[in-house]
Amino acid sequence: MSNEFTFYERQMLEYWLRTKQSLREISRIMRRAHTILSREIRRNGNNRTKYRADTAQRLFEQRKHGKHRGKLDKYPKLKAYVVDCLKQDWSPEEIAGRLKTEINHETISHESIYYYIYERSEKHERLYQHLRQARPKRRRKWGRKMRRLPITERVAINDRPNYVGERKRYGDWESDSVIFSKQRTAISVQSERKSRLVRIHKIENKTAEQTLNALINTAESVPKDLFLTITFDNGTENVKHTEIKKEYGVKTYFCDPFASWQKGGVENANKLIRQYLPRSTDLSKLTDRDIYDIQEKLNDRPRKCLNYRTPNEVIHSYLKVVL
Repeated sequence: MSNEFTFYERQMLEYWLRTKQSLREISRIMRRAHTILSREIRRNGNNRTKYRADTAQRLFEQRKHGKHRGKLDKYPKLKAYVVDCLKQDWSPEEIAGRLKTEINHETISHESIYYYIYERSEKHERLYQHLRQARPKRRRKWGRKMRRLPITERVAINDRPNYVGERKRYGDWESDSVIFSKQRTAISVQSERKSRLVRIHKIENKTAEQTLNALINTAESVPKDLFLTITFDNGTENVKHTEIKKEYGVKTYFCDPFASWQKGGVENANKLIRQYLPRSTDLSKLTDRDIYDIQEKLNDRPRKCLNYRTPNEVIHSYLKVVL
């Protein structure tokens, strides 16, 4: 194994340091020599209490780019193309993807473009203003302070059957919470992986008890054969998954730490919900009927992944066959 750390490994190192694990225990978990971990912390984090993955990655890349010029510095024509596209408000992902379709043209990764925007470009260019969020500093992906997660009977997503991940059957769900500014009230969202059917519940707060009630409501809203598994993230609102598992015989799985993208179906549903319920929404002004109407707008919305059928149409067709 190379002594060079990946950004993902730095994220995991930050997480395990925050949980107060010893360096030798972390080295066992990460399968890295503790001396290598110690050097990584010393070079890129000052000390273990101040170690941050994004800072460590930036310091590493600064040294790396100090030795080797970036691709945009090496190829002026490529740089001109990228900067021109950014000024047309194209995202780095769109630019990188477009370059792959161009014949006889140099390609570049979207991360390299982000690095150029935030680390290498001249200040007067202000290329970040052409990004969707227009943030002057790149947002940390893993900025939340983590604590040891008291989730019993936790089964990792790696142990989930492949047919669930491949969306080969109906009845496999994902669950998440959507929060709003300056209020405890939240939204609990469940999404069926194959049909994209959603269930949305207004909850008083983001607690395990309230989330459990939302899950029970979802389970009761569909036939038993359409509620087989649920995939969660590692939030403490999911600690009562054992009760839903025992009550309905459903199997539960959990994403890896910092990997909510592993339940991408419900994450995408959350983005659609934000169209109707932006973060600034005052949920106290919305009734359960208002929430239900939003739910059914999504369930009656044609989806490209369903060949432009709606989730309700897909589920109704399936139930006609099996019932």
